[in-house]
Amino acid sequence: MRVADVALDPRSGGAEALYTYRAEGNLTPGDAVFVPLGTRSVLGFVTSVYDATEQDLGFPFASLKSILGEVEGLGLPAALIDLCRFVAEETLCSLPVALSSASPPGVRDRLVSVWAPVDSPTEHKLTPMQEEVLRVVQENDGLIEAKGKKLPAATIRALRLLRNKGLVRQVLRVEPYAERRAKVAMLRLTADSDRVDAFLKKEGRRRPAQALTLMRLQEAESAQLTSPELRALAGVTETTIKALLEAGMLEAVDEDSAGVVRPPIPNPAQQIAIDAVVEAVNAREPQAFLLYGVTGSGKTEVYLRAAAEALRQGRQVLFLVPEIALATQAIARLRERFGRGVAVLHSDLPPAERLKNWFRIRDGQASVVLGARSALFAPLSNLGLVVMDEEHEASYKQETSPRYHAKALARYLSQRHRCPVILGSATPSVETFFEADTSEQASTSTPHPSSLTLLSLPHRAASAQLPEVLIEDLTEGYRFGKPALLCDDLHQRIEQVLALGQQVILFLNRRAYAPFVICRDCGQRMECPNCAISLSYHRHDRKLRCHHCGYAATPPDTCPKCSGLRLAPFGVGTEKVEEAVAALFPTAKVARLDRDIARRKGALEETLASFRSGEIGILVGTQMVAKGLDFPNVTLVGAIAADVSLNIPDFRSSERTFQLLSQVAGRAGRGKAHGQVVIQTFNPEHPAVRTAQAHDFLAFYEALLVERREAGYPPFRRLVNVTISGEARSTVFTVAEEVRRRLQDVTLELLGPADCAVERLQNRWRRHILLKLPPNASVAPVGEALLGYTPKGVQIVVDVDPYNLM
Repeated sequence: MRVADVALDPRSGGAEALYTYRAEGNLTPGDAVFVPLGTRSVLGFVTSVYDATEQDLGFPFASLKSILGEVEGLGLPAALIDLCRFVAEETLCSLPVALSSASPPGVRDRLVSVWAPVDSPTEHKLTPMQEEVLRVVQENDGLIEAKGKKLPAATIRALRLLRNKGLVRQVLRVEPYAERRAKVAMLRLTADSDRVDAFLKKEGRRRPAQALTLMRLQEAESAQLTSPELRALAGVTETTIKALLEAGMLEAVDEDSAGVVRPPIPNPAQQIAIDAVVEAVNAREPQAFLLYGVTGSGKTEVYLRAAAEALRQGRQVLFLVPEIALATQAIARLRERFGRGVAVLHSDLPPAERLKNWFRIRDGQASVVLGARSALFAPLSNLGLVVMDEEHEASYKQETSPRYHAKALARYLSQRHRCPVILGSATPSVETFFEADTSEQASTSTPHPSSLTLLSLPHRAASAQLPEVLIEDLTEGYRFGKPALLCDDLHQRIEQVLALGQQVILFLNRRAYAPFVICRDCGQRMECPNCAISLSYHRHDRKLRCHHCGYAATPPDTCPKCSGLRLAPFGVGTEKVEEAVAALFPTAKVARLDRDIARRKGALEETLASFRSGEIGILVGTQMVAKGLDFPNVTLVGAIAADVSLNIPDFRSSERTFQLLSQVAGRAGRGKAHGQVVIQTFNPEHPAVRTAQAHDFLAFYEALLVERREAGYPPFRRLVNVTISGEARSTVFTVAEEVRRRLQDVTLELLGPADCAVERLQNRWRRHILLKLPPNASVAPVGEALLGYTPKGVQIVVDVDPYNLM
């Protein structure tokens, strides 16, 4: 019998929701169908169609249900189905879980059922009701049943009987959005930059949402965006957009008048890189390139030139960014060069806009797709180039199932579509640079020569200057009995900058007032009852909070262990820095920006608007201030304690610290004045700190490579982290030992089981096992070893190529 395997949404049918149905008609993999599941009808996608015997199926044909109908015009390209298979194999998840990332967004609410007439050569005896319904179907060329437009129950019964007689057929299709056919106005920032600056200074604080929108657009003044795109990027409402239009800050660009910009002439290093990628585009070679260039070296122009060649051949381009909210410049450059053929995929876009863009991409109307990692699952069928900008960013790794890394999928798409992929970064990940570096050296000591070609852009634009970076040793203060939040040099520099009317950013990647509260009598720490972690003290609302599960409590007056009265907060968080800095510089306005501030409605916009207007002189913040918006009047950045990220128990902590300090340093001197950066640390000689001071990625890479080789970590091993969690500690220990037994033949290098760095999280005990495999090893044996093992009350999570071992 001809049968079809259909993958359903895991939320409807479970993680292993792959079911077999009778296949009728000309079904092919990728087709969207409606199938029965219990008493419901659910949407699914055909993954394979084949002939099977009852022995193959393991049950009689009589048990098979039939597919209810195909959804017209909603099928997934074959290449996308293949990508999902690759994801399932590489991340050891089920195919339905992988396919859930590829399903068209918001489509279920747009499905309509159409009862269409069928020419039948035979005559049937019909009841008067059936005759009347058939006449209506034939005269109207079909009847539509949709949400809010239900047909009478008697009519439905008659239609089903007519379907059984072969006189009508039921077809499902997506109801189109009316606006898909309408011209869409694009918006851009007014060309009068003085007027925009005046608005930000005078109105910014009173109208923070409008100010934030303008600041986003100032990153790329020529950016042309639809209203939904602009609302999603800036996180504002349509009311804000209309107000900016009325104020003349935004102007509409007619669809037909939006032109393209002439490209600049590349410098010699850019031209070498462009020629290499264009040659691969023309040859339809699945070549991978690492475009390594310091900030401001012109990587984007290489991307655009290569994209232009792919588009000239009638092929599509996928442009990946780590965070869509920071992609204004990328959108601007793409639309300047390629006009309206650019579609943005973004989870914060309204459902109508997302689905419209999905269809534009699937139907070939959008030739360039820009998005974050989920854009990898765009319905592309004729890909000519993949670009992955800032390839080192951790946000390219998906931390929930399917736990894929965008880089692996980008390189798979390159192979599947026979097109080049460019990985670009000023601070590449160690694994990526090692692969490109060993390929360039063609060393005989490398057993598997790499296919990743290194392209370098060594020089910045002529007008760009790197900030001066200084390192201050925090141990000096403790040595002489005068520990201080700010060292003398940073304190003096802040005074000088403020006196010149310039601004300061102080960075500390730890929120709250203090990371823990301790009893000075017995040493007891106040801990979360749900997690094995200290409670952070938040002074502004006098609460102890867990930053993992959200638990909150009022600090006790006495120690719960010894009843002592000497409870005190220890350590430093952004709240404490804000308080201390405000006391040290009473004439300057000090503000804070971290997750606690950002979650309060309107606070993020108000803080950024006030800082941009110059009302705030010193901004204290976490990683949120390390990237994103440009503040031209910021000439000094201070890293309060670089050791916070260095001391995280993870082999990537040094790499993350170097990248973070490089980002922080990039906040200073983005205007006309020269920038200064002061890094305070207890480890002034640490390679991550010293090389960040010198803006020397290559020196950092060489130092870290020695550590990784000695410890047996990527790029010299491939990691698989298996986490076992459950509410009963004894059960978790038992299951962890069984998991270890099942995995012990997979590799000789198996660490654990051991407690996770956070042993208990949200009332679940956690242990993990770390497997170290050869660099190019298949992970299939890991999946095979654990296949079918589903202990009750315990969750087993397998993370291939993990980015977080906490």
